[in-house]
Amino acid sequence: MQVVDTEEPMARNEKTKAKSSASSIRDAVPSPRAEAVHPQSAVRTTAAGTCDDCRATTAFQAWHSLDLTPSFNWLVSFADWHIVPKGKRAVIELVTAQIIVPAGEWARLRMYTSLGTVPANLDLFLTFQGSVGGNSIYDATHSLRAYTDSDIEFDINRDNATTSGSALICISGYIAG
Repeated sequence: MQVVDTEEPMARNEKTKAKSSASSIRDAVPSPRAEAVHPQSAVRTTAAGTCDDCRATTAFQAWHSLDLTPSFNWLVSFADWHIVPKGKRAVIELVTAQIIVPAGEWARLRMYTSLGTVPANLDLFLTFQGSVGGNSIYDATHSLRAYTDSDIEFDINRDNATTSGSALICISGYIAG
């Protein structure tokens, strides 16, 4: 049974506190056009004309940055990005993450996807990067090929439910079908 802490919203735009040892996060990139930026829509555009690698014409990228309040498990859903259009399939090609917890603590990361009613539970390897300012830093960067026609979620599992931490998860890939 998963415990999901729902006290704090999982907003993408949370600012890193000045005294935090979390890496800085770019909240937005200037648009080449004068159109308004829609923070709730996935970064997706269609390139004009023919292409050598047409996967790039349906590319997406999305991320979540969050403060981890005390809990053993945090469920991070990418449903609010609306990545997978109805009748299509997303191919996730890159996952990168950083999880910061108090020094001496551990964390695990699992990605959940699904094809129809068949779930996938993919464990992603976190590498200890060292301790800075009393915190342990774990990073993961995986070049992979994971498929989904609906769910894209992550579970951050911790060994201590009484301390706080932070996490950043980024994904990129393309829409097929």
